[in-house]
Amino acid sequence: MSSLNHHRRRLTLANVRNETLTNIFWGIFLIWFGVVMAYLGGDPVKSINSAVFALGTGALLIIMNLVRSMLRLKLSVLTIGLGALVIIAYTPVVFLKLNLAFLPALLVIAGIALVIGAIRTRNYQSF
Repeated sequence: MSSLNHHRRRLTLANVRNETLTNIFWGIFLIWFGVVMAYLGGDPVKSINSAVFALGTGALLIIMNLVRSMLRLKLSVLTIGLGALVIIAYTPVVFLKLNLAFLPALLVIAGIALVIGAIRTRNYQSF
């Protein structure tokens, strides 16, 4: 019985740590969005469409999973995939000033693949 309580306690601690980490990164994301918006004159639409904003957001997703890894928390394949996709897609836009006409289509395809993958691998009986 003691082992079971210890296991429950560890699970609860891991959940608290993961939730805390997620909240911290949401805060950092909002700070990042505010900084980009201030730099772009307070225009939220310009900010959301900014390649620099996208690249920074991708980096935050990857960094969050690096921190999760260091804390031995469960990694999120979704945020790793999204972060990597955004970094790969927007690095040439930001640093080489390339206009990638295929980028919207790439993001739609990646989104569809994520949805299909999630549906195929999840057990919906727990809902």
